[in-house]
Amino acid sequence: MTKRKVLKNLLELVGSEFDADNVICAFEDYQERGNGCVIVTENHDFPGYDAAAYIDNGVVFYIATNTDNIITDIMMLN
Repeated sequence: MTKRKVLKNLLELVGSEFDADNVICAFEDYQERGNGCVIVTENHDFPGYDAAAYIDNGVVFYIATNTDNIITDIMMLN
């Protein structure tokens, strides 16, 4: 799975409530190939993006949520 496919999977979560398990599932095919574990953590690098998800020092995907914990945006940082 490419980083673009992961981004596509994550973008499908926009409009739904943030759930780390759902974010991890977006990486599923990539993770099954033995590419490492998915890390979902709080973000302090980019204002407006509350969480970050990545696989072992790989591409970072930033996740923005609103006050109701609904995902509003996903940003990929190479």
